Amino acid sequence: MIDYSDVEPTMEFCFEELDAASRDKYDSERADKTAASFLVAQFKLAFYIEEVEMQARGAKNEVSRIEAEKYYDFKVNGTEKKTENMIASFVAKEPEIVDAKNEHAKQESNLKKLNNLLAILKDGHIYFRNIGKNKAWSE
Repeated sequence: MIDYSDVEPTMEFCFEELDAASRDKYDSERADKTAASFLVAQFKLAFYIEEVEMQARGAKNEVSRIEAEKYYDFKVNGTEKKTENMIASFVAKEPEIVDAKNEHAKQESNLKKLNNLLAILKDGHIYFRNIGKNKAWSE
């Protein structure tokens, strides 16, 4: 299996190189190696995204599980008659459900950020590959 434990330092290197290229001339040989680093970062990030996506799905399943449990508790327990809307309202405001939904939202937000970073790495790879083809970038 792919070791992606160093995905953050790998991406940090890529972003540092992108910053350096935006400030000064960039050597074509170095650009070819940097383009390869961007591919490595994409590869590692893809495996990391898989893990985060599983966590996000797990968080979504946890929300459903807690909602079902609370719904059952409200439906079965208690003597007064409750409408479906009342039960749904009771369930929605339960602190445990609110916390689970917040966790799911954080996971989804993180997943979206990582997918955006993957797209940036792809563009960076193309950018450095083109610099490598042009022999040197000049202002």
